[in-house]
Amino acid sequence: MLEALHHFLDLKTLIWLFPIIFIFHDLEEIITIESSMAANKYPKTNFVEMTLTMRKKLGSTAAELAVSATWILLIISFTAVMTAKFASNGEGFLMFTAILNLFVLQASMHIVQSIKFRAYTPGIITSLFLLIPYCLVTYYFLAQYGLLDWQIILTSLPVSLVMIMVFLVGNLLGRNFIR
Repeated sequence: MLEALHHFLDLKTLIWLFPIIFIFHDLEEIITIESSMAANKYPKTNFVEMTLTMRKKLGSTAAELAVSATWILLIISFTAVMTAKFASNGEGFLMFTAILNLFVLQASMHIVQSIKFRAYTPGIITSLFLLIPYCLVTYYFLAQYGLLDWQIILTSLPVSLVMIMVFLVGNLLGRNFIR
């Protein structure tokens, strides 16, 4: 079945879809964050309380999230441009893979949160129907083109951790510019 995707997609298309998929995902979060936080009909478990506290510290308004998303979009877009530029050489996929790993992590967190909250959480729909399929197809294409192996996966994991810190700068910007 995945072989059939080669007729519709190529690696460059997947690279350029990277920021677009992020935009759709973050738009769902931006549009639904405030109503979701206001509903507050979640079970009072430790996980739920910790998640809600963290969300409030990182920014829980649509405006704060929009500033953060803009910061992350700039980084993702720059990564897509640089990856597309060097893709013909088979180079430049470390940062792309590192951020792709974070897409998988974020989608997984949305799924866990929805299960633990026993309710809709902002970002779950696009996680299930855009983020996860996009990541799986992209990993498949990278592997098919010989651009993804255990070495790049292991090398990209520490870079992913560093990118979490870089992305969190967006949350700080959102909190400081909006309040």
